[in-house]
Amino acid sequence: MNTRIPKSVQNTAHHKSRPVTRREFLKESTTGVLSFATIVAVGDLAWAANSPAGTEIALAKGAVLADKSLCSGCRTCEMVCSNVNSEGRNASALALVILDKDYMAGDYQPRACFQCLDPPCLPVCPVDALRIDKKFGYNTRFIDPTLCIGCLQCLDACDTYFAVPRPRYDPEKDVCIKCHLCRGDPNCVKYCPTGALRFEKSEKGLRIGYPIMQGV
Repeated sequence: MNTRIPKSVQNTAHHKSRPVTRREFLKESTTGVLSFATIVAVGDLAWAANSPAGTEIALAKGAVLADKSLCSGCRTCEMVCSNVNSEGRNASALALVILDKDYMAGDYQPRACFQCLDPPCLPVCPVDALRIDKKFGYNTRFIDPTLCIGCLQCLDACDTYFAVPRPRYDPEKDVCIKCHLCRGDPNCVKYCPTGALRFEKSEKGLRIGYPIMQGV
């Protein structure tokens, strides 16, 4: 079993010291409904041809977005996600939507995978376990657990650009896991009691996440 702990797990504090592109813009846009018209652009093309390897990457057709002003910090999203996707193991560390919380300040921020325009996790996987899932119609960036070797490279790649990396590490199975949108019906969105989570969809594809957004 892989015993190396990724740098994001070694330091679970918010990485406030990292210089982040467009931080002020994103800070403003997350105070409300994430300014959907501003940060979520519908693709004019069905493909984004800007991957590091020069290959075409299908735009995701769905993503879970959050309105932090509506979040009560109840952690229902984490509980539902971990139960559904981790065979009933109710552990927030296995939830694929992450509640970043400051209880003293009453500040809660649900963070889900943006299904990035140019996902930094995708090219670093040495065994092609991280791939585009077209089966359910949303071009989800997902990890095939039958191929994953638990090397944590996807987690570290995401951690380079986002304050809270979206992939998680399942130590019991020695694999990395990440949001796959529950195959098109995200349970975190369905069961959020305050409506803080929203499933944004577009048949033309969404231009969101890295490299447009960083640090959130």
